[in-house]
Amino acid sequence: MTILEELRTIPLFAMLDDRTLADTARYMETRTYRPGEYIAYEGERPAGVYFVQRGRVRLSRTAPDGREQVLAMVGAGENFNAVAIFDTHGTLTTARAMSAVRCLILPGDALITLIRRHPDLALAMLREMAGQLRNLAVLVEDLAFRSVRERLARELLREAREGAAELTHQELAERTGTVREIAGRALRQLAQEGLVRLERGRVVVLDPNGLARVGNGA
Repeated sequence: MTILEELRTIPLFAMLDDRTLADTARYMETRTYRPGEYIAYEGERPAGVYFVQRGRVRLSRTAPDGREQVLAMVGAGENFNAVAIFDTHGTLTTARAMSAVRCLILPGDALITLIRRHPDLALAMLREMAGQLRNLAVLVEDLAFRSVRERLARELLREAREGAAELTHQELAERTGTVREIAGRALRQLAQEGLVRLERGRVVVLDPNGLARVGNGA
C-alpha cells in the first residue's frame, strides 16, 4: 500500500481531495516502534504530527514527583502532537508505544506549508483538535468530580475489547489519576460485586450495564 493509499484510510484525510492528499503524501515519513519504546518526550522539540497506522500509543504527563497521568490512548487512524506544531512550545506529552507501532509523521514545517496551500486541511486539523480537546475536558471532569470507583468503571468500559480490558492495575491507576493500591482495592470490590473478573494482566467485564451504572454514580 502506498502512502497516498494509507492516507485515505485515516479519518482526518478521508474527505480531502486527491490534490491535497497527493501533496501531503510527498512530505510524510514512516517510522516503526517496539513495544515499550518512547516515541516523543514531554518538552522536547516536536518532530511533527504522528498518525498511527498500527498499534497503540500512550500519551502522558509527568509530575515533579514522578507520578504520571495518562491523558489518552491513541490507536490506528488517530493522531497526536499537533499542538506543539502550532504553539511553537515543546511537545505537550510523552508518547510511548504500548505495542508494536507504525506511524506516518508529517514534519511541522511541512504541515504549515500544506495548510497555507490547502485550507481544507486546516479545517480538518481544527476539527480533529477540537475532538481531542473535548476528550481532555471529559478527563478533567472525571478527575475532578468522580470517585476512583466511578473512574475505574468508566475506563474499563472504554477499554474493554470482547469483554476484556488488557490493562494491569498500575496502568489503570495511571489512567484514572490514583495509585496502584487504591485502584487494586476498587477493582477487588468490583470483582466481589460480580461486575468484573480479575485475571493476570487484564480485567474481564462481566456486567457492562452494572459497570455503566457505577460509572454514572449509581
